[in-house]
Amino acid sequence: MNYQELRLQNSYLKSKYYIYHVTVNNIIYIIFILFTVINYLIYYCIRYKYNYMGKKIITIVDDIALAKLQVDSSPDGPDFTHKEWIRLVRTYLRMTQAELAKRANITQANLMAIESGKADPRVSTLRRIYKGLSCNLRLEPQPQKPLKEIVRGRARAVALQRLRKTMGTMALEEQAPDEDTFKKLLEKRTDDILSDPRERLWHKGNDE
Repeated sequence: MNYQELRLQNSYLKSKYYIYHVTVNNIIYIIFILFTVINYLIYYCIRYKYNYMGKKIITIVDDIALAKLQVDSSPDGPDFTHKEWIRLVRTYLRMTQAELAKRANITQANLMAIESGKADPRVSTLRRIYKGLSCNLRLEPQPQKPLKEIVRGRARAVALQRLRKTMGTMALEEQAPDEDTFKKLLEKRTDDILSDPRERLWHKGNDE
C-alpha cells in the first residue's frame, strides 16, 4: 500500500469518525431536549393541577359529571325527607321496624328514632337502611338553576362591584358612560373574570 492509499484511508477513517461523532452528539442533544421538555410538562402539570387557592382545576371528566346534574324543575312536588321515605318504602314492602333494623344491622331503637325524626343519621347508616329496603341511596346536588348561570351571575356581581367603584370616581370627574356603554362594559368585565381562573368569585371582599 503506497503513501497515497494510506492517506486516502486515513481521510476516510477521519471522515467516518467525524460523522459518527456528530451523530452521537446530535442524539445526545435530542435526548437532552426531550428530557427537558418532559420535565417541563411534569412541572406544568404539578404546578397547575391546583390553582393558587389550592382548589382542583375542573377536568373534562368533572365537566361531564357536572353536566349530568339536573336542575330542580318541580319545586311544588312532594319533598319527602329520609325518615318519610324509609317509613313509606318499609310499609309498602310490609316490613316491620324490627325486620328492617336487622337487615340494616342497626338497633330497632335507632331506626325508630330515625323514622320519627329524632335522630339525624349518617350517610353510611342511610345506605345500610336503604340496602335493607333493597334500594340504592343516591346522593347528588340538585342545582336551583344551571351552574353556568350561577357562576356567571357571581362573576357579574364581582364585575359590577368593581365598576361601581370606578364609576364613582368617573362620575365625580363627569366622565361616567351612558347606560348602554355601561352594560357592554359590565359584560366585558364579566367575561374577563370568567376567563381568569385566578379570580375569586366568593371571596368575602367581593360580597355586596
